[in-house]
Amino acid sequence: MRKSEIIDAVVEMVQDSSGPMRSNIGRWVNLVLDDIASRGLLHSLQREERAAMIAGNGADMNTGRNYDLNQDTDKVYKVFIPALGSDAVLKKISQDEFLTQMSIDGFVMTGKPRYYCLFGLKTLRLHPIPSLEVAPGAPTELQKLYVWKYKDPSSLLENDEITEWQLKHTPCIVAGAYAYGARFDALGDYASTKMEYENLIVRMFHDQESDLDLAHATAYNDT
Repeated sequence: MRKSEIIDAVVEMVQDSSGPMRSNIGRWVNLVLDDIASRGLLHSLQREERAAMIAGNGADMNTGRNYDLNQDTDKVYKVFIPALGSDAVLKKISQDEFLTQMSIDGFVMTGKPRYYCLFGLKTLRLHPIPSLEVAPGAPTELQKLYVWKYKDPSSLLENDEITEWQLKHTPCIVAGAYAYGARFDALGDYASTKMEYENLIVRMFHDQESDLDLAHATAYNDT
């Protein structure tokens, strides 16, 4: 469905087609889609970025630590280094937690990166700083830093497609809006709990996997 069709479906469900209400619904659509996309569940919005890492030198706390992301409207939800095997996926922590970890381990510590944080919305910071073993001068594709991102739903135009979304998933938007504090007079206390929202997300992506819109196989009997 196009983003405009998703908004229109919610407008019809809440039974208020006024201009102010449609604008308000548009904001709730952005919020709920952002939450779902942050879980890695809207594949059509996903992007991948990769970079060769730089080894730390043991003296400068910034060399090898900071990586500027492309200037776009994407949001990071997964960072990993394939060559690290079972330690490949880095843990996202807050800037305060990041500073604390650097203070504990040492500000120029090198080794296998375990954590990352985002600074200034566009700079990815790693800790520990990659060692030469992790970040050689001529890295293979497996030794590069991979960043999985998703396009910010608020940056989508109304004609942009979100291919996973179907009309039957409209209640998920309304339930998500309710879970985050919205209320629509026509619906009363509809889907007012976070649990209902989570259940609808599970159902939505179960639908994707099983493709419930396809005709189901039936037993054949020629007698």
